[in-house]
Amino acid sequence: MFTMRFISRAAGASLAAIALLSAQQLLAQSSSETARLEKLERAVELLEKQNAELQAEVNTLKKHAAPAPTVASEGKTKTQIKYDGKTYVEKLAPGLGGSGDKWKLFPAITEMELYGDMRLRYEYRGGRTDDTPVAPPGPGVAGTHDWQERERERYRLRLGLRGTLLDDWFFGVRLETSASARSTNVTFGDDTSSSSPGGGGPFAKGSDVVYVGQAYGGYNGFPGITLTAGRMPNPFVTTLMVWDPDINPEGLAEQWKHTFTFGGGPPPPADYSKDGKAVAAGPVPEPFLKLDLFANFGQFVYDDSNPENPIGARPTTTQPITGETQLVPNHDAFLLGWQIGAKLEFPHILYFQLTPTLYNYTGNGDTFNIHFSGDPDGNQTGINSLLVFDMPAEIGWKVGKIPMRIFGDFAVNLEADDRAEAAGHSGKGGDRYAYQIGLGIGQLKKKHDWEIDAWWQHQDQYALDPNLVDTDVFDSKLNLQGVAVRVGYMLSDAVGFNLNWAYAWRIDDALGTGGLGDISINPMDQYQIFQADLNFKF
Repeated sequence: MFTMRFISRAAGASLAAIALLSAQQLLAQSSSETARLEKLERAVELLEKQNAELQAEVNTLKKHAAPAPTVASEGKTKTQIKYDGKTYVEKLAPGLGGSGDKWKLFPAITEMELYGDMRLRYEYRGGRTDDTPVAPPGPGVAGTHDWQERERERYRLRLGLRGTLLDDWFFGVRLETSASARSTNVTFGDDTSSSSPGGGGPFAKGSDVVYVGQAYGGYNGFPGITLTAGRMPNPFVTTLMVWDPDINPEGLAEQWKHTFTFGGGPPPPADYSKDGKAVAAGPVPEPFLKLDLFANFGQFVYDDSNPENPIGARPTTTQPITGETQLVPNHDAFLLGWQIGAKLEFPHILYFQLTPTLYNYTGNGDTFNIHFSGDPDGNQTGINSLLVFDMPAEIGWKVGKIPMRIFGDFAVNLEADDRAEAAGHSGKGGDRYAYQIGLGIGQLKKKHDWEIDAWWQHQDQYALDPNLVDTDVFDSKLNLQGVAVRVGYMLSDAVGFNLNWAYAWRIDDALGTGGLGDISINPMDQYQIFQADLNFKF
């Protein structure tokens, strides 16, 4: 071994040096020791020669890298590595295919993340008709206080890839189940009919299809500014009252954010001990106050008219309530949004966030040109006369180590009078408000975390866009108010369990409950939903 040989030779050199010193002392004491001294000198010369050879060998070894370990494959996940006369067994990630396969990334990609989630759900939802007297109902005909109920076992799967590129560009793609804009759920056994894709039957896969849920790119090279285009995550601060969180709008978005800090400062200088050694400096002083100012803007294509210039005369449509005859629009409909906001935070003590927003609809497109009614047998999707001012707000603090927050939202349609008149209810323009107020305790981040949220929600008939509101809490319908509760617990850092429950009833008995949901009753006098979810994040 090289190490043992080096130690032996070094010890020999040390002994030679000691011998030389002893010889010099003997020479000074007596000249009669000359013969003995000559022998010692020859021994020292020999040792010096050996020392020079050893030094040359050391210099040679420094110029050469250590020999590469030999790898002997033992299946897809284990290898043997022999080094320095010993054998080590290491675990390696499985190859993508044959031996030695590796991910190959485009050189311009600087960072990439693969992420996703899966959810298993049991769901009950039911709606009750009003108390209008009717004849004894027949099959498919609702009676007084009749309930329509649905129980479903469901799953959803979402798998995404996002990353950053050179020169401050970024991208994102996400695949998800279900073609619905407001739901990524697939219902077990809902495709057994022979008319389903694939022929149906038990455990058919006609509805188990994957769709593109997000496909966007953008640029964030300007300080504090992010520009995004495509089918993107919602850029606005929203609540369930106004936007379903499953909706990914399509178009353009511009975002700006800047943080101001007050107090705090640079880290304290290093301290020194009595012997002059440096001691680690203390923690960086936190700011007394942080202020985040931000602005979000969106230009979303709501409905693409096709074609924009039809051959021949333009077709017309007759509004069913007012009887007005109009040309079918030949230009696209856009949803435009402007949002400014501020978050005021006293670190570890309190935060407050307020985000006033304005949503405007330009045109009706060729799909939504029939005016909204909301009444039974009327149109449930029209976007005429919508200019919605929305203001989500939230305040949070901690009690001990438990996070708490009060959250809420307030919205008003500034053109509700025109919307109500087009629906045949000219005196109902006051039904223009929507609001939400709730309390949250706890926060779901890691294993054993828990959270409870409870809130009250009110949505007038002409206050909001029925195509955007959440599909679960009030079944995508308007003219309802009620309570909702959500309870969550983290079984592990990546697996959580949730229970959701809501109960609602009609606000204005003179109006329907406009909106398209999973319960077909309109007007819906009462509504109830219960969901139990098992969530996996990866």
